[in-house]
Amino acid sequence: MAYEDFTEMPVWKAAFNLLLDVYKVTKSYPADERFGLTSDTRRSANSIVHNIAEGFGRFEAKDKTRFYKVSRGSAYELMSQILVAQALSYTDEAIKNQLIQQCRKIINDLNSLIKTLEKG
Repeated sequence: MAYEDFTEMPVWKAAFNLLLDVYKVTKSYPADERFGLTSDTRRSANSIVHNIAEGFGRFEAKDKTRFYKVSRGSAYELMSQILVAQALSYTDEAIKNQLIQQCRKIINDLNSLIKTLEKG
């Protein structure tokens, strides 16, 4: 399916919603994490969304998939950061599970997109 704009892509929409959720959750992290885990977690979530958008704007499939793969890597990085936050009791298990589930869905969607583009 061809999209006219990256904002029409279901995977971008899911990543955007995840980004908003991450900002809400990290608001409650301790102040001394402002330049640590809070910043890193938000940066990873931003990377997921913005690399999908940048990949959409690329012309060649190989160039597109490079950005989608970076986005995928950032989703795994975010999962790791969420696990750290839960282990440090910055968030509870239910929120951790919700965010991890959102990441896994985005990763699966990106995997499908990458496979489709690489088949050519």
